[in-house]
Amino acid sequence: MKYSKISAFITAAFLSFSLAPATANAVYYAWTEAEDTVYYDDMQFDLFSDYAVVNYCGDKKGDVVIPSEINGLPVTKIFDGAFYSDNITSITLPDTIDELGENMCDGCINLTSIKLPANIRSIPEFAFHGCKSLKKVDIPSGVTGIGRSAFDGCTSLKEVKLPESLEVLSDSCFSDCALESIDFPKGVKEIPLRSFKNNKFKELTIPENITKIDSWAFFECYDIEKLTILNPDCEISSRLDFVFGGTRTDENGYPLSDDSFSCTCYGYKGSTLEKEANESTAKKAGFIFAALDAEKAVSPGDPNADGAINALDASIILSDYARYSTTDDKPTADELLAGDVDKNGAVNAYDASVVLSYYAYTSTTKATQSFADYLANA
Repeated sequence: MKYSKISAFITAAFLSFSLAPATANAVYYAWTEAEDTVYYDDMQFDLFSDYAVVNYCGDKKGDVVIPSEINGLPVTKIFDGAFYSDNITSITLPDTIDELGENMCDGCINLTSIKLPANIRSIPEFAFHGCKSLKKVDIPSGVTGIGRSAFDGCTSLKEVKLPESLEVLSDSCFSDCALESIDFPKGVKEIPLRSFKNNKFKELTIPENITKIDSWAFFECYDIEKLTILNPDCEISSRLDFVFGGTRTDENGYPLSDDSFSCTCYGYKGSTLEKEANESTAKKAGFIFAALDAEKAVSPGDPNADGAINALDASIILSDYARYSTTDDKPTADELLAGDVDKNGAVNAYDASVVLSYYAYTSTTKATQSFADYLANA
């Protein structure tokens, strides 16, 4: 048996013994069945009968390239915490590796890129926790699961593509990142606790295959303006303002007085989303429901196609106008039909004011004048 280095960040309380004091770059040891240990290019490898394991690379600086074999043995695994260092900037792993270690890059605050091997099937928990300089990661096509807090705290991570092979996401897997968009593969059924908390989404589409969205899944995603949930029976595990969005706070954690969050929720009539969006807490938080039902065509002034023209329709038109004004989005045919009530070719605040004026008119008189007649006489 040989001594083998493990994660520098595992506290001494969880170890049966340690041979070094707990410092910023402390190294702990545990028994393994390795037959030998060798050093190569400031890296340590454990050798077994027919494979080698990357044990520790904390002394490396800059770019780290793991060889595909050591002493004639294929390098197939990464030990827990093997890359714990704030000096590593990039990592290239060979395709001979089929298993990554937990916490393998935890705390690599200057890591900007990593090439993952094609043969892995999972990203273990805390694998890239706190890698705040990591900007993009390509997850191999065979990966079926992403572990707890795997990319938690990757505050520069703006882009990730989930492979079609993926089936399981875990708690906090992409929490506190900077993702601007995400597409969920068909094999994923649940979006777990805090999995995408505090990201930068403006538009978010939850596909039909998602059956459950857990509490705080998208909490503190303050930029969401358009939310679409295509499964009418999708379980939403908490209040809409707890699952999506939340109250903005200052640097001391106090709620901001000017919290102008506004999100239009697109779903089907009778859906879970409609029920949640129409709760008083959701409305107060700035959520507005708009129906997606294909069989119900929109008409001028009625963007949610519910047959009534009221303040909710005015709010939807105003929300759409805000989106067109701040993004490259253009009105769809239905949005133009419903929102461009003055027929000038644009959807804007004036259209919303006309709808609101009509609603006020019909609410305060006994007149039954149609919206079309109201426009003609305006």
